[in-house]
Amino acid sequence: MYLVESKGGAIACMLLSLMFLGTWPAVMAYLERRGRLPQHTYLDYSITNLLAAVIIAFTLGQIGDGSNRNKEVEQGEEEEEAGGSKPSGKVSYVWKYYEKVPVPNKPRHFRCVCTVCRDIKKIMKSYAWSIGTGFGSMSRHLRNDHGITASGVGSQTQTQLSGFMSEQAGGGKPFFYSQKNMIDHMATFVNLEELPFTYGESVNLENFNRLALQPSYSHVNRHTLKDRTMAQYKEQKKELIAYFANFDGRVALTSDTWTSKQNNPFMCVTVHWIDNDFFLQKRIIAFDIMEEKHTGYNIYLRLKKTLDKFNLTKKLFSISFDNASANTKCIDYVLQMDDLLLNGDLVHVRCCAHIINLSAQEGLAFLAPLLEPIKTCINWTRNARSMKTQWKTLCDKHGLRNKQWGTDCATRWNSTYKLIKQALRYKNVLTEFYNSHQRDEDAMIDNSMWTIAANVCNLLKPYYNATNVFSLVYEPNVHLVILECLKIVIAFKTAENVEPCLIPIVDDMKTKWVKYFTSFPYIYGVASLLDPCVKQIGLTNSLLFYYEMLNIIDFDVEIYVQKCIDVLRELCKIYAKDKGESSSSSSVTTKSARFDDQLHSILFRRTQSSSSSTSTLATKELDDYLTHGVDTNDTDFNILLWWKARSIQFPLLSKIARDVLVVPASTVASESAFSAGGRVLDDKRSRLAPPTVKMCVCKRDWDLAKIRRQGAKEFDPLEADEIVATDASSGN
Repeated sequence: MYLVESKGGAIACMLLSLMFLGTWPAVMAYLERRGRLPQHTYLDYSITNLLAAVIIAFTLGQIGDGSNRNKEVEQGEEEEEAGGSKPSGKVSYVWKYYEKVPVPNKPRHFRCVCTVCRDIKKIMKSYAWSIGTGFGSMSRHLRNDHGITASGVGSQTQTQLSGFMSEQAGGGKPFFYSQKNMIDHMATFVNLEELPFTYGESVNLENFNRLALQPSYSHVNRHTLKDRTMAQYKEQKKELIAYFANFDGRVALTSDTWTSKQNNPFMCVTVHWIDNDFFLQKRIIAFDIMEEKHTGYNIYLRLKKTLDKFNLTKKLFSISFDNASANTKCIDYVLQMDDLLLNGDLVHVRCCAHIINLSAQEGLAFLAPLLEPIKTCINWTRNARSMKTQWKTLCDKHGLRNKQWGTDCATRWNSTYKLIKQALRYKNVLTEFYNSHQRDEDAMIDNSMWTIAANVCNLLKPYYNATNVFSLVYEPNVHLVILECLKIVIAFKTAENVEPCLIPIVDDMKTKWVKYFTSFPYIYGVASLLDPCVKQIGLTNSLLFYYEMLNIIDFDVEIYVQKCIDVLRELCKIYAKDKGESSSSSSVTTKSARFDDQLHSILFRRTQSSSSSTSTLATKELDDYLTHGVDTNDTDFNILLWWKARSIQFPLLSKIARDVLVVPASTVASESAFSAGGRVLDDKRSRLAPPTVKMCVCKRDWDLAKIRRQGAKEFDPLEADEIVATDASSGN
């Protein structure tokens, strides 16, 4: 078939047709005079007319089609010049996966953006292209990075899944298998699950993926996986540094040191902050090997270097350390830094969980003889095979499942607490089991021993609850320190009253406690004032009752509370930018559902306010807040959401609350990083270089932060059990 797409070709065909029609009759007459038969001449004439008609038909038909196509091309070029798309010019398959963006001041030039990269949320590739040029680089990108070829589905491409990767109900995005994309996600997965980099080289994994998931899957070399993980780590680190450069608040640090199984000392630095949406955030920003001597100055140099690297030197609010002398010496150097609020009066925070551990360990050293029969009985159920059978029979008899007991670790007091708590549920079974193997009647377990165990458990319960509160990751806890300490001293008094044999033990625990918590740092008082369920009246009464329980009479609570208010006023002056008046409210105190009746009666037994300082424009907002009284009655109270909802009513205080409430009450964040470091440097990966360990620990923490799963742990069903000493003799 002839293809005539130009006007010149069509005119040539028409002239050829006219030549046939005009010259062939003369040729036919000449042939007839030369003796050709008439019937033959007539046949020749008919064939000539047929050829002419066919040529004319082809010509006219192609003129129409070619004219329309030319018009569409011209129209498409005009639209492209105006920034539009070319409707019929997308003859190549690549235009299904690229979006053209006009280049300013360059007609017929475009930047072609890959829509596949955009859909899978990767860094979008773009290529320069102009009308009339080729698109080999774009097709190579589709083939190499996404497995898309001209046939639609290439050798590396999985059939499109219309419902996969959908972000909205009822819709989805096409999924394309890419080896490069797979390596990126495998690198993240391997690091999150703390697997060795050789995981990608597993033959079994390769067979599983090829047979069940993707035939085009190819194993990933350990060096490739490590390099890709490092590249992701560096990219995320740049993003975090850029974020802190523009962050307008203050941050709190926790830091600690740890020695691995390979005898390598590491120093961890964790940063905490509350973002503009009032969500508490945490990131591990340093996990470096520290080969130099662990002196206060060397620790300070490490901290200073980390702060400078992440643009946090001028945004430091506090540092939480344990009670090591080197850490205390480090604070002396930190106080010489510039841009510290109130000359660094609030910068040093001691780890409350460490103090709780010291006090609890002091008591457990004397509790061991009292609890020895129970621990011995539990050990019997683990060891002898014949005793295991008897134990199982007794559990079935009492309608209880065969309990697998946890291990009592001498260096972890909470393991003793959990063991006693579980044993109280099996007290009848344990009593019968132990006494059946005990010949000495004086050594048998009786109900009085279970009463002591229950009272010990109630004594340790506030310790356990306070440790959990101080270990919160995504909720503030600094404003709860004084309240949790109050619960612990109440437990001291209760144990002394109900169980005389515990008095010497409680005295030892109390002595260790008073050594660290005779006077609270001002940061705890300021944070309590910023708790709308406590405020000034609650802080005053809780401290009065606290020192009353400890028989401390030489501590002036009124002076301490007033000092905390003065600190808060100074912070208001520092943070003040816009001077405006706030409407004051009358003082109203209502019962908060956060506290039980006993604690509420302690916090709000006095309603007089001792604050008499003169208000200024910068501190009038604080006066309005303090005189408003306690006005919340929510059992699921969220202090960050409360301040977020009142950021317009209290603009200065809400900003101060963001920076104060972020202070962690313990160094658990850094210690959990050491647990992760111990899992990274296990027996299979003991030869990892320190920079690789840092990459694995930091990147895993950052990836978990994206889904807010840092510090996640399984739910403990025993957490909700209530143990009452008066029920110790019952059979339930």
